Amino acid sequence: MVRRKKPPSQTWRTFLKKHAMDLISADFFVVPTIAFQLLFVFVILDHERRRPRHVAITANPTAEWTARQLLEAFPWDSAPRYLLHDRNCIYGEKFRETSR
Repeated sequence: MVRRKKPPSQTWRTFLKKHAMDLISADFFVVPTIAFQLLFVFVILDHERRRPRHVAITANPTAEWTARQLLEAFPWDSAPRYLLHDRNCIYGEKFRETSR
């Protein structure tokens, strides 16, 4: 069987080069404190600059709080075209409305 030298579609690196200016990612991670509390850190990453665009910390994240963080990260309609996030329930209906 003959192997192809090029992949059949564009690679992830090619996709990022073409669309990095229109792409951001949002995600949560958990930080345990010395008092055994859990703090949730919400991060928005800018793929064009490869840096965090917005960081916020809370003990009790809600969909409304997450949507508010999205508005604080991108005031005056400056949001990029595409938003990547996982299927966590914290990204509720309010967050989807705000991201549109």
